[in-house]
Amino acid sequence: MLRTGIGAVPTIAAVLLLCPSAWAEEGDFSHHTTCSASGCDVVAQAPGESPSNTDGDTPWGTATTATPPPCVMPGVEFSGPDGSPLAPAGGAAECERSASTHAEPAFEPRVLAEQARARLAPPVPDIGTAPAPGKPRFVNLPSWLWIDAADWEPVSVSASVSTGAVTVVASPHRVVWETGDGGEVVCPGPGTPFSVAAHRQNGASDCSYTYTSVPPTGPGAPVDLVASWEWTVSWSASDGQSGELADLVTASSVPVSVAELHSVVTDSR
Repeated sequence: MLRTGIGAVPTIAAVLLLCPSAWAEEGDFSHHTTCSASGCDVVAQAPGESPSNTDGDTPWGTATTATPPPCVMPGVEFSGPDGSPLAPAGGAAECERSASTHAEPAFEPRVLAEQARARLAPPVPDIGTAPAPGKPRFVNLPSWLWIDAADWEPVSVSASVSTGAVTVVASPHRVVWETGDGGEVVCPGPGTPFSVAAHRQNGASDCSYTYTSVPPTGPGAPVDLVASWEWTVSWSASDGQSGELADLVTASSVPVSVAELHSVVTDSR
């Protein structure tokens, strides 16, 4: 980029003052002219180079709004794991195209991957418990916890432009259970649904929680049992690049109640 001050050249300054601020295309370069009473500045740039602002103000072309509206890269097509097309999330508009380029858009796989990540829709936990949610669980007796194992599989979204494509995959990682009494259980899998056969075979669940006291809400009062399902997110591109993205979390909750069992001693004589 070439930047030059021309305030010392009155003849040129007089001509440029007719057009205080303008962009002009000349051959392989474009320039931006800004004039004031003391003279004019000309900034020349090569094609594809972003203009810079050495005065410390907002760069040219940068929106001044704090949160610009969401948009998607021009020409992006999204598809699910079965190849079916997906619409942009929330009807997001297409980002503005460059006004002066005629070449194919640059392939930016990580940017494309972030946009595909926004269209991932992993399932929320379908909670199961034993005792069932509508029945009380008892202090010092384990409660089985699980989510639907049929949902424990990766979900993916692909995004493509004319110059390349990326696939983003969300994989089940673990379920964090908040038990409503301040306790927490971390289960690396979906858990095992309760059945008499499973209880006889295993004796205990691979995902369970034992309340050691009645919650502060009191015996029989419902508390929220919350399941937060964490998903790791990765991406791979058609040019061989790959990487990780921020995790996703889906969550659901059910009300449960906790009670105590009391023994009563009677005189059998």
